[in-house]
Parts: sequence; C-alpha cells; structure tokens
Amino acid sequence: MQDRLWLFLATLGYLASAGWGLYALGSRRPVANRWSILFISVGFAFHTLFLHQRGEAIQHCPITNLFETLAFFSWSLVLTYLVVGPAYRMSILGAFTAPVVFLINFFALAAASSIDLPSAMPHLGWQLELHATLALLGLGVLGVAALAGLAYLIQERQLKRRALTSWFYTLPNVGRLELVQQRVLIWGFAIFSAGAALGFFIPHQNSEDWVKIVWSGVVWSLYAALVLVLWLGRLSHKKTALLSVAGYVFILLTFWGIDSLSEAHVFPHEG
Repeated sequence: MQDRLWLFLATLGYLASAGWGLYALGSRRPVANRWSILFISVGFAFHTLFLHQRGEAIQHCPITNLFETLAFFSWSLVLTYLVVGPAYRMSILGAFTAPVVFLINFFALAAASSIDLPSAMPHLGWQLELHATLALLGLGVLGVAALAGLAYLIQERQLKRRALTSWFYTLPNVGRLELVQQRVLIWGFAIFSAGAALGFFIPHQNSEDWVKIVWSGVVWSLYAALVLVLWLGRLSHKKTALLSVAGYVFILLTFWGIDSLSEAHVFPHEG
C-alpha cells in the first residue's frame, strides 16, 4: 500500500501542475509556468519512487498488470516532457502533459485492487523487460509529439482566424512547434520500433499474443506513415499534427482494453 501512496501523491502533483499550467496560459505570467514545472517535477519524483518500490517488491520491471503498466506508461510521458521541454525551451507544454498524465494515473489507481502482487513471475530474461520498457517509452515520446501537434493546431487556428488570445503569446510559435513535433515524432517512432522488434525474440511458452501484436502493428503503421509523409513532404504540417493527435487519442482510448485482453502479459497473482 505504501507504493500506491507515492503514486497518489504523484497524481496530486500532476493535478496541481495542470491547474497552474492552465493559469500560466491564461495569465501570461512566467512565474505561473515555473510553479507548473515545479509541481510536475515533484510529481515525477514521487512517480519514480513508486516504480522503484514496486520493482523492488516484485523483483521485476513493474509491468505485470494493468495498474503497473498504466503507471509506467504515464511515467514515460512525463520523462519525455522533462527532457524535451527544457531542451527546446518549451516548458509550457507541461500544461498539456500534466492533465493527460493525471487522467492516466487516475485510471491506474482505479484499476488497482487489494490483491495485485504476482505470485509467480515468468523466466523470460531481460528481453521481456527491455521490450516492454522501450515500447512504453516510445509511446511516451510519441505522446509529447502529439501534444506539440495539439499546441500547433491551437496556434495555427488563432493565426488563421486572426483572433489572438493570451494562449497565442504564451505558447511557442508555430515554426518551433513544427520543428519539435517532427524531431520528437521520429525519435518516438524509432524507440517504439526497437521495442516492438525485440518482442519477436521473446520466447512464448504458450500461444502468441495476437491481440497485442495486431494492436502494436496498427500503432506502428500509423506512426510509420506519419514519419514517411514528413520525410516526403506530402502532407501539410496541419494535417500531420491532426493525424498525430488522432493517433494518440486512439492509443489512449484502446490501451486499457488491449492490455486487459492480452494473454501473454498476464501473470498469476496472490489470492
């Protein structure tokens, strides 16, 4: 129960960060954005402590059930933001990241039950952990690319309608958003591809997990198409941003169901 307390505190930190981030967008006050960054950083520290304690408890990467997988999924999204935001001077993207992470953690805590520690762990070696880690990190990176795309769409819409709000002056300009989304999208696709490819080298004791394989194939195909059209320049950046946002919404809406239907990643639990 103590590890869940850390995740709960992390979730509160993300909620506070989301509130201050929205305030920063509306007030155009830099100090408000600094508070948002502080809250999301504190939340990330609690989040990391949760994953560490959970991993120590089960002696395994904490991805043995939906509760842990969602928590790791949201952690990878925050990690990517904390790397990308300062690197590209786009810390205000935390106003978009924090609400998404808060919702994922909320559902993770809702999925947690009083009996959720695995009683038996599969002996599949480091390949399983690296496969899952890279795949979830790839989804986190792709999530930041989608959020940058969302910010781009907001800025582009304001420019097109010539109706500039306080958000326009707080968010980065469309050129910088376009550059960041392109670079992050390529890196996310590369990491996710590496994780997905490694999955084919994991020995399966029973049947293949076709539910997750098909879903991963759909996600990979979507982002491969986005990277390809970026490279060829066949689509406007507005359409690319729309597709990246739509793709990530698809991931968020289907991740819970796919993980629940998956068989290869379900381990026996204490009862």
